[in-house]
Amino acid sequence: MKKSIALFGLLGLIGCFLPLAPHVSWFDFHSWDWLVWLVIAAFAVPMLAGLGASKTAVASVVGCLCFGYILFKFGTGTIDLVLHASIGGKMMAVGAIGGLASSLLGFAERKE
Repeated sequence: MKKSIALFGLLGLIGCFLPLAPHVSWFDFHSWDWLVWLVIAAFAVPMLAGLGASKTAVASVVGCLCFGYILFKFGTGTIDLVLHASIGGKMMAVGAIGGLASSLLGFAERKE
């Protein structure tokens, strides 16, 4: 599960720099609002936790907090990102939804 958490974090992080709408990416708003940096960090931190040497439980907790924040930030607009946004918005929405699901499934992973 750690690798899937990292993969969804990377997917969302790349989506932040691709077009959200024609000729506008999420990163283009960084001069308007500092919360843009929090969303970018919320994709980067679980990616690093999933790739790091930490245990799956740590990556799951970090993923739940970060991906949960992203879904809270976008709210019901996440559905609009999936349906109506350009490739960057779709990647961010899929990264957040899949990352939260992977993080929750990480708690159910069998301990050996």
